[in-house]
Amino acid sequence: MRLDAQLTLRRSDQSPAAGIPIRVVLGTTGDWQSPSAGSLLASDHEGIVPLTASVVLESRRRQVPTHFFARLLASRETTRQVQIGVALEYAGRWWLSAVNLDRRANGASLLLDPMRVYGRASDGRYTDDVPQHDGSWRKRLPSGVVTALPGFTVTSATLDPESAASDHACWVLRLALVLWDPPPMGTAVPVNRPALVR
Repeated sequence: MRLDAQLTLRRSDQSPAAGIPIRVVLGTTGDWQSPSAGSLLASDHEGIVPLTASVVLESRRRQVPTHFFARLLASRETTRQVQIGVALEYAGRWWLSAVNLDRRANGASLLLDPMRVYGRASDGRYTDDVPQHDGSWRKRLPSGVVTALPGFTVTSATLDPESAASDHACWVLRLALVLWDPPPMGTAVPVNRPALVR
């Protein structure tokens, strides 16, 4: 089916992040971790990156997190899920971040799975898995500096059918990112960067 996506890039002061090169990979078909997968684009003067692609929205049986006692009684529900791969440059290198977005039957969009972050391996593919510690991703660069990744925070993410028509032939994805300030040269980057998703 068709997926109309719009990524919005902002700087830490909430101004539009214009002219930022970004590679976007929608879905997991093909070699999505290839350095040439998806589309290499750039944000416009408003920090917006539009993209349309054909994707498969997977149906998943998920247990939606809630408070402890409700979770004990809750059954699994079916969600529609799509993966968004975002490759951006940070700390002098390119990193691919994989975000899985679920849409519940009630219309709520949730990030139920932790984001995954990959660096480029020796063969050029984004398969060098960056470990997560205490809710943040950290990587030692060749210079010896340990940096926090991926260089942005997801502030909102939604996945909705384009219309109420029963065929749902087209879906709309909205993803908003706030880019981190460049890391100080020669020093470690603080790792406590909470993600906010509505």
